[in-house]
Amino acid sequence: MKRRHGDSARQRRDALVRATIEVAAEKGMAGVTHRAVTERAALPLATVGYFFDSITDLAAEALRTGVADDVARLRTLADELAVASPSADARAEAFVAALASPPTDSLAFLEALLHAARDPQFRPVVAEVLTAGRTVADRAASVVGATRTDSGAVLALVHGYLLHALAAPDLVDPDALLRGLRALVIGTLVENGDIPLALLLAGRDADIPR
Repeated sequence: MKRRHGDSARQRRDALVRATIEVAAEKGMAGVTHRAVTERAALPLATVGYFFDSITDLAAEALRTGVADDVARLRTLADELAVASPSADARAEAFVAALASPPTDSLAFLEALLHAARDPQFRPVVAEVLTAGRTVADRAASVVGATRTDSGAVLALVHGYLLHALAAPDLVDPDALLRGLRALVIGTLVENGDIPLALLLAGRDADIPR
């Protein structure tokens, strides 16, 4: 249930959402309790119940909020790149650089995915945010010039890289994500018969005999 609040109440609500992200990152979703969240937000224990019907609703809102912020930021970047018209490579590099998030936010997001694997009731909100992520992947691919990229595969690659970078940072090459995304997009273009664009993104001469 959505409730309307004044500025002061909105600040408390936002504090709960941010505290939920921080607690989830540190303790996992199992650690997201009324007490843990309100203590982190420095608010009374009953505050969660004032704004949300349950602690699960608060966790879902925290996930939505984090993803919505990223989606808005990346869509703005896509619009700016479309106007600026840099090279396809420069656009891809800009998108990959913009994917970086604070470790706390990344950990909380991954914890939400794992929680959905264990709790079917949490899956609808995860499906919702993954769908939003796919729209951004589609937009990014179109700005680069690839209109038939598998957005689900792109998103899975990004999340896999994110998990490895958090779990074993010393083993992850910072440029690996860009190379992986380029390879995925180029491979899809080749499968779809768009060889000139595939060669262009690969940095090869697109003027080849047919």
